[in-house]
Formats: sequence, structure tokens, C-alpha cells
Amino acid sequence: MIPIAEVQQCEHIWAMLPSTTSLLSPIPAGWQVLHHAILSDGTLALVTTDVDFASEWELILASDTPVDPPSRIEQLYKIGRARLLTRAAGGWQDGPVFPLETAHPLIDRFSDGRWLVVASRTRSEPNARVLAPDGALQARFMLGDAIEHVVIDSLDRIWVGWFDEGMGGGEWTVPGMEWPPSCNGVACFAPDGAVIEMPSWPEEAGLIADCYALTVVGSGVWASPYTDFPIVRFVPGQPARWWRSELTGPKAIAVDGMHALVAGGYGDDAARLTLVRLQEPGDGQDAGMVITWRMPLRAALPVQNEWAPVWEPPALLAGRGDTLHLIDDGKWHQWRVADAVTAFGDAME
Repeated sequence: MIPIAEVQQCEHIWAMLPSTTSLLSPIPAGWQVLHHAILSDGTLALVTTDVDFASEWELILASDTPVDPPSRIEQLYKIGRARLLTRAAGGWQDGPVFPLETAHPLIDRFSDGRWLVVASRTRSEPNARVLAPDGALQARFMLGDAIEHVVIDSLDRIWVGWFDEGMGGGEWTVPGMEWPPSCNGVACFAPDGAVIEMPSWPEEAGLIADCYALTVVGSGVWASPYTDFPIVRFVPGQPARWWRSELTGPKAIAVDGMHALVAGGYGDDAARLTLVRLQEPGDGQDAGMVITWRMPLRAALPVQNEWAPVWEPPALLAGRGDTLHLIDDGKWHQWRVADAVTAFGDAME
């Protein structure tokens, strides 16, 4: 393997990483983007709204008098509309229009064309909606508060990953369960919201307190959660598999076979993209770092604050199956695990 420090000094290696980059067309006038998502078939989808949240927050931040931002913002999303768009050749394809209800909607699409729309935050109210392809409401159910990830697998099962505020479960109760599913950090649900039994968390992998990175591959998911950031594979009906990792703070993961692309990290490592090799059988082996690059993020404005980001947060950084996706500054970058392995894997043995 090439030493990481040496790789970071070799800018030409980044240029050798196979990738696909495309420019995104402007969205229809009068709408703002709330959320980007990569669907199961690799399609890019947007949740847009006719509510001008950006201007409202500017007014709130510029106000000299105390205001209650949550209340003002909540009123807007209660009266606003959402519109789903999917990327098509030459622009955007219109999707359903429906009541917004939340400022933080997460989405995915079932194999039959129905949509799953989930509010990231909830006050003990059902926060998942199943919409027909035309936007008609078909069902509501509860998936818990403080949701970080929602993805649908090849069997139309819903996988959810929570951030730390959701791990306690709040007031959520599920009949027959002592603790709500969110206490596991990652959980699986049927299309109607029923809980599906999952393999237990491998205790040797450390404490799970926040599902930092999550991607669906086939009928299961891969995750890299806080606190120790192992790489973990969950498939219902099978034991969990896991690998130790030295990569801290990853925000996205894509997997193909026994290799993964892991992206993101703390501070300057927010721009890190690493090709990782996994070893059988997956019961605590080390995840070997093959080679590391820097993603083309924009540098953040200098701020005298140790917590300030080094790089501007991208609009999207996510893995979906075997591909890592980055959307930033109107550009959509894609990296496939197999392409990285072909370019560098054999040479790093």
C-alpha cells in the first residue's frame, strides 16, 4: 500500500481516479431545494418547496429583537408545498406535489413507484408517509425522532439510521418491545412500518451512538457509526459482520464485494475519500486502507472558531450501493468502487 502521507502529496493520483462528473440544471423558478437523495436505481431526486426558507432565516438572523425561529419556520412548512423532481436527460422530470409538513424531509422510492417521505424530526407523531406516484397519501407510520438516514433495499424494506438525539427513543413505544428500534442506532422495517428483526450489534465493535454513514446494498446495509467507526454489515436473518477501521468521522460509504469507498471525516478530513479493502470472514479484522484522495470540496471562509468547517458542507455526500456521490457547487461527482479497485487495487497488493 502507498503511505497515506505520500498519497496526499501526489496530486496526479487524484486525477487518475476514475469518476463521472456532470453539471446540474437549474430547478424550476419559484422553488428551493430542501434535500438531495440518490434512489435505488442511481437516479438523483430532489425535494423542493415553494416556501422561501432561506430568506426567512436571513430575516431571523438579522433581527435585533428576540424571535422564536422554530415557531416561525414551523408555520411556513405547515402551509408550504413540496415537489419531487428526478434528474432526466436535459433537465428535471416533474414528480408529485404534496403538503410539505416538515422542513427536513428525507425520501426514497419503492420498486412499484410509490414514494417514502420521512420527517427527520418529530414530537412523538407518525413521521413517515407513503405516497402514491401521483402524490396521494396512502399510509402514515412512526419511524422515530432524529433520523439521519432512510434507504429502501432490494426487497422494499426500509432501513433507518438515527443520530445521537434519537438513540434514547424519546416517547416512542412499540408493542412487544422493551426499547424502541432507534436505541439500536440502525433498524429495519417492512413497507408498512412493521419492525423486522435484525442481527444483534456486535459488542466487540464498540458503542453505537450515532449512525454517521449508511448505505444499502442488495437486501442489507453497511454502516460506519460513532463511536469507534467500525464498518458493519447488517442483513436480516444473518449474523452481523464487522471490521475495525482507522477512519474517524466518515459521512458516506459505498461497497462492492470486499472493497469500499469511505468518504468524509472530521476537520480537514471532511474532504477525504479512501479505498478500503475488507478481509473475510468479517469478525473484527482490520479494514485495510489502500489509497486516499481529497474530494473537490470548496474551502470554507476563514472563521476564528475551532469548530468552524475547513470545507464548505456539500449539498450531498452519500453512498448508494457501489457508488459514492458528491454534489457540490452545482456539480454531481460519482465514483464507483469497482473502477477504483481496477485502477489501484491490483497495484497496491
